[in-house]
Amino acid sequence: MLEQNTPSECVETLALLRQLQVDSKQLLDRLQRDLKRQHTVGVNAKGDNQKYFDIAADEWIRRWLSEHFESGVVESEEQTGAFEFGSGKQGYRFIVDPVDGSDNFARGLPLSAISLAMLPRQTSLSMDGVLYALVGDTSGPRACVAARGNGAYSDSQRLRTSETRRLRDAFVSCELNHWAPDASLAEVMRTCSGVRVYGCASRALCMVAVGALDAHVDVRSRLTPESFLAASLLVAEAGGHICRLDGGALGPFQSLQDRTTLVAASTKELAEEIVNALAT
Repeated sequence: MLEQNTPSECVETLALLRQLQVDSKQLLDRLQRDLKRQHTVGVNAKGDNQKYFDIAADEWIRRWLSEHFESGVVESEEQTGAFEFGSGKQGYRFIVDPVDGSDNFARGLPLSAISLAMLPRQTSLSMDGVLYALVGDTSGPRACVAARGNGAYSDSQRLRTSETRRLRDAFVSCELNHWAPDASLAEVMRTCSGVRVYGCASRALCMVAVGALDAHVDVRSRLTPESFLAASLLVAEAGGHICRLDGGALGPFQSLQDRTTLVAASTKELAEEIVNALAT
């Protein structure tokens, strides 16, 4: 069982994560304005296109973490190797997506995020291992943060899911990038109250946590841990439920290259109805 941090440690760590969001804003604004830096410059370890701002934001976050935490290891989708700082093997394991929804960011769409999950350094890569989380809006000052066992927050407001239990009443987000919906997903989309597509997993999951969406579905078997680990804690701490397409738990994962499906919902009942609908 994971050791819970003290209330004072929670307050201090969440304050640091909010400060990371504030400090990153000037950099992200500058990167987004520089259109010359929106072109693809390479591919990352997953085979996805990398843009200049992905690499610049990743390097900036690594420096920021090394300046504000005594020790730890940083892993991100933009680097093939982990970045270790400090002495010894203590501290946190930071899982980072510096710009989740990078295609949106490059086009100036307000649907991208800094995603950062903090796990104990020696803990396996799993949703249950996340102690702290940040999903920060790249287009504004808003940051959603969470501490395991101590809730999820936007500023000082405690987050709660909508508590919707029936698919017919639910607003659902579906990820469709590089994939065409099959008959089962089409049936979910036909049955639910409304469908949205955002192209940013962490922001879509945040919207489930705040109650704006009732569910988010990704059945493509393309989703990797850095995009959802942080936001998964937000959903769980807000009262929601997250599972794979088969209803099982997410993780543990061997690396950030491992891919999965995901169903996140405001309630376990809604998640189970979506899973059952997708199995038909």
